[in-house]
Parts: sequence; C-alpha cells; structure tokens
Amino acid sequence: MKRSSIYKISQLIGIGLACLLYLEVNAQTKSTRVHRSHVSSVVSKPASSSLTTTVRKTVGFKPEPSGWYSGDIHVHRVCGESTDTIPEDKLTEQMEKNNLDVVAMLADIGKSEMKESKADLLKVNGKDAKGSVPGRIIRWDAEWHYEPSGMDAADQVIGGHLALLGLKEVHSIQEEPSYKILDWAKSQNAVTGFVSMKYFNKESEDKSSSCVPLDFPVEVALGKIDFVADDTWQNEDAVRAYYKLLNCGFRIGLVAGTDVPCTNGSMGDALTYVQVKEKPLTYEKWIDGIKNGRTVVSINGHNEFLDIKAKGTYSPGDEIKIKGQGDVNVMVRWTGAKDLTGRVELICNGKVVATEAGSVRAGSSVILTATQKFIRSGWLSARRMDEKGHVSLTSPIYVIVDDRPIRASIDDAKFFISWIDRSLENISAGGPWNKYFTHDLDTIKARYERARDIYIKIEDETIDQLKNMGNGVLDNGAVVKSPVKKTVKHKRSKYIHRR
Repeated sequence: MKRSSIYKISQLIGIGLACLLYLEVNAQTKSTRVHRSHVSSVVSKPASSSLTTTVRKTVGFKPEPSGWYSGDIHVHRVCGESTDTIPEDKLTEQMEKNNLDVVAMLADIGKSEMKESKADLLKVNGKDAKGSVPGRIIRWDAEWHYEPSGMDAADQVIGGHLALLGLKEVHSIQEEPSYKILDWAKSQNAVTGFVSMKYFNKESEDKSSSCVPLDFPVEVALGKIDFVADDTWQNEDAVRAYYKLLNCGFRIGLVAGTDVPCTNGSMGDALTYVQVKEKPLTYEKWIDGIKNGRTVVSINGHNEFLDIKAKGTYSPGDEIKIKGQGDVNVMVRWTGAKDLTGRVELICNGKVVATEAGSVRAGSSVILTATQKFIRSGWLSARRMDEKGHVSLTSPIYVIVDDRPIRASIDDAKFFISWIDRSLENISAGGPWNKYFTHDLDTIKARYERARDIYIKIEDETIDQLKNMGNGVLDNGAVVKSPVKKTVKHKRSKYIHRR
C-alpha cells in the first residue's frame, strides 16, 4: 500500500475517534446533589423538518428539539370596533415571523365586542382553515366572555375569558354563567381553559371584571378546565396561582398566546410549544398535547426553549411512580435562537430547589442538572428568568410516591377556600355582585359550594399526610422534626347554600 494511502486512512481513523470521543463526552450529564447544578455551552442542531420550502417557509433557527411544535392559541381576526384586521389570506405569512406551526383563530361567541363576529362564527367547523399548509396549520375555534351592555370596563360580570379549542360548531351564546359554556364545549370534547390570566392578581377576588378569571379555581376543582394561559406579559401572581393548583393535586396544562390584534405585537410573540410524539402533526394532536400537559411556554416568542427531563426520559405531562421514597435526577436544557442572558430555575412544589445563571446564543445551550429527593408526592418543572421575572415555563412532571395524591401545601388549599368564600359573599343577597345574577344564582352558589368542599377535603388530606409521616416536608421544604397536629376543620360559611 502506498504511503500516501496509509496516511489518509490514518487521518480518517483519527477524525473518527475524535468524533466518537466528542459525542461520548457531550452525551453525559452528571447528577449533582440538590442545590448544585452544572452549566455548559453545547452546540445544538436545528430541528429537522421533512417539509420543503415550497410548502413552508422556514424562518431562522428553531430552539426546540424534534417532536415539539410551536403555536399561538389566542389570535383574533379583528378586535373591538377597530378597523385593524389580520387579512385571512395573510395568516400563513403572519405565522412566519415567529415560525409557528399552529395558530388558533378565535371567534367571539359571547356578548361580543368583536366587529364582524358573526362572520367569524361561520368559520368554526372542526376543519383546518383555508390557507393551511403542512407545517402551518390554521384552525378556527372560539373565545367566550360576557360583557353586558351599559357596563364600563371596571364593572362587568364575573367569570373570565374562556378559550374553547377543538369545537365542531358554534353559535352566539348570550349566557352569563361560565359553567354553561364549559358544559356545552365539553359536550363536543373540546379542550378548555381560562385565558387572560395576565389580569389575575392576589386582590382579584374583590374585583368585578369580565377579564379577571374569577371562576378559575371553581371550574378547575369541578373538572371543567384543561389549561390556564400565561399571557402576553410577565405576571408572577398568575404563575403562583398556577403553582397553587398543582400543589392541590390538579393536573392543569399551561399555555401562552398573544390575543392579537387586541394587544400590540405579532402572533407568536407569546407562544406554546406542544410535544406531539406521533407524526404527522395535526391540530387535534396539538390540542390533545395541551390537555395532557405536554407543554412549554415562552413569552419571548420563538427565541428560546426549556427542555426538562427527569430520570433521562420523563418530560412535561409524564408521571414517575416511586415506592417509599427516592431521588429523581433532573436535567434542564435552556436553548436560545439568539443571544440571551438569564438564569434557569428548577421548581419543586412551587419552590426553587436549584438554579444556574448563564448565557445562550443560537445553537448553544445552558444545562442545569440536579437531584431532588421525594418522600411524598409532588411535581417538578423549570423556568427561565430575567431581571423582571419569568420568560419561559414548563408544565410539570408529576412524581407520585406510594400512589398517594399530590397534597403539597396546606396554605394553598386555604387560599382557594378563602377565594370561594369571598365570591359567595359577593354574589349573595346584599353583595356587590348580586345584581349581575338575575337567574341561576342558586345553581351557581351550589357549584361554588361543591368546589369549596373539594378544597376543604384537599386541605384535610394534606394535614393527614404530614401527620402520618412524622418527619416530613412542610410547604416551604423545611424538615418537620415532630408530627404535625391536625388543625380544627373549617366552619361552614354562612354564605353556603345548605342542601
């Protein structure tokens, strides 16, 4: 064999060994103890796509891995009496700015503030809309809220805004109670949730506005809600309320949307990533992923992604079962499509248990690894923070110990009990909201009562879990050194309808 040939073969073998060594090193993620984490910069490849440029125009680097699809669940064609509209023949083009796979166009089915809402209702038929192409799915669905005429924005009926995804047909529904809308949507197997959670704050229970989602703890407890929306601006109160629901054991997905053109910006400036494991992507599979909590949200457009894995394979929406107690190894990978600086936080039962600051750029990522001990059922999620608050969030991975439900916080159950008590007080005779309920008041109060009883039961079960454990973990993560004494049960509110 010629010397030059031997030299070339040696070069190829050397390059191959170097590549294998590189892959082996980068495939390893070392676990650390709780409160310890590891950061590294790893070159990432763009997500692959089988679509050709003649079908879908790809815009820039995609930070999410294969099997995740981005979309905006809250877009309107027109808002209020504004003349600004999103032309239907330009929807696909509008999706290109944030490289969206899916967009839900919402027709208004309530006491409408939307111009030309009747024309939009006719487009809701359970099929992909005109203009959809593979990789750019457009579907017409609906939003409901009720704003009685003659009432200003600060004094409107309670309930909140509902997004109803996966409808087969719609019509204008002039009803006040949100439960009737949810029952109607569920009869079509729709995926339902509260949007405009951006208006939520810890004083919301005393406010009367159609935008504030006052009914969300009631409808979640009664099993009518699949998701809540982290909307177009940073609202830490809304995130904390979401964590409280998770701590009470409810498995509620998290989404994000823009509400354009009712807000400034472009569709997808706030977006939802959904994991769809079986191709091809369809709208039905996408919203089913929302229902099952397989989501990551960004209020920074299509510029970053958080990939959380527990025990190497479990991702948002999954459940890990443990007998007795056990450690769960977690890896969080923050990937960027442009230069970004911030910190990644691992959340367990609403508390930060590990954190890592760093910077990413297109094609690189920051990796946080940690080990969290579970001695009772709980949940894990991740978030990326900047100096103002959260920027991206994951839905949780659930960790179930000895098949017991998640009962992570006594105080969080009490929060919703107090919330519902105040609502009952406000809608009862003599209350400031009573005037809005000209019918169905007894039915509504009975629903509130049933929801309140559920939260009381959750509080009692949480106390029992801690009491039976002896040494356990309190709401703040501290170790309990002596058994927790069971507190006195709640007295029934005078506003509760007695059956």
